Amino acid sequence: MSDMPAVDVPSISVVIPAYNEAESLVDTVAAVVAALPEPHTAQLVLVNDGSSDDTIAVMQSIAADCASMVAIVDRPVNGGMGQALASGFERATGKVLTWIPGDGEYDLSEVLAGLSLLSDGASPADVVLVRRIARGQLGRNIVSTIMYGLIRLMFGFDARGYCGIFVISQERWHELAVASRDVFFTLEVALRSRHARWNIAFVAAEWRPRRAGRSKVFNVRTILRNVGELFSFRWRLWRGH
Repeated sequence: MSDMPAVDVPSISVVIPAYNEAESLVDTVAAVVAALPEPHTAQLVLVNDGSSDDTIAVMQSIAADCASMVAIVDRPVNGGMGQALASGFERATGKVLTWIPGDGEYDLSEVLAGLSLLSDGASPADVVLVRRIARGQLGRNIVSTIMYGLIRLMFGFDARGYCGIFVISQERWHELAVASRDVFFTLEVALRSRHARWNIAFVAAEWRPRRAGRSKVFNVRTILRNVGELFSFRWRLWRGH
């Protein structure tokens, strides 16, 4: 028998939003389950964000024989990442919450390095943000640099490399009361945490080429909406909201 002490693994909910990800979703979920410390105590929340392909059928097939509990949120109309994530987190029941995109661009095992930071007895983090390692796409890097500069100027927060993925307890999640239902959703998590003077920790995760299809997030319209919400959020904070 091992002399290693038993480790209490918190129940985890992983939200996986997907829009037209029928080709990549099976492999993504398999990688997520493989990364879970205790798959049988975990919950996967699969969010179909109004897909026009067979994404919902793939989700139903996954739910039928997955090692983890699976909840499916079937959104009839594509609302974008913010709405998909908000819908997913509403169904998440785990003690610890996180998310991973359905295209397989990030490895959950790297994200879950943040679990130990939430339970660090000396100085536990209130939230763990994931920083991206080397995307290597010039256009994205230029736009990201401009956004990081705006965020630092307006909020005094260093958001460099933040990919939008986070790890947080269920209790802290409800305290944040994230209001955005657009692409700003994940940035609001970081900025509200900063505004509340929470202990924010970081882990790094490598960006990987998506398993199939093309990115549906990086476009001019999305960028402009994000900038607009950034200014709107700053105004709400000034007014005490």
